[in-house]
Amino acid sequence: MQTNRDIAPIVQVVDSMNATDAELKAFEVLPSLEQDQRINTLLKENNLLESANEITQKHGWKSVGEYMRLSTKLGNAIAAYFLFGNLGRVTEEQEKQLKEKADPAVLAVPKSDIDFIKKNEKALQKYIQAYGAGR
Repeated sequence: MQTNRDIAPIVQVVDSMNATDAELKAFEVLPSLEQDQRINTLLKENNLLESANEITQKHGWKSVGEYMRLSTKLGNAIAAYFLFGNLGRVTEEQEKQLKEKADPAVLAVPKSDIDFIKKNEKALQKYIQAYGAGR
């Protein structure tokens, strides 16, 4: 939780580097190493690289990119867990509408990731609640 708060200003800068969906998609398919190099170049240009490195080292991350990739993966898995968990309680028409509106990345989450969320739901609920409360 502390990582999220500490790294938020860095993530805002990184999020701004891809102005369009096409740019973001092109970035996301790059190998992790190349993503990290581009992120580091941007952070250096904004005089944030040293600060970013301190934050990632403090919290045990290899890079800002690693943090962002795993954070996105966790977020998508949580969204998929709730989406697919709700599908059993809705009509077929509502299910169709939910799937049409859902982010393709959420629909593509592997079952193993959803199972991880299910297995760790209690711990993740505490995390989400604490983060939302600013603790």
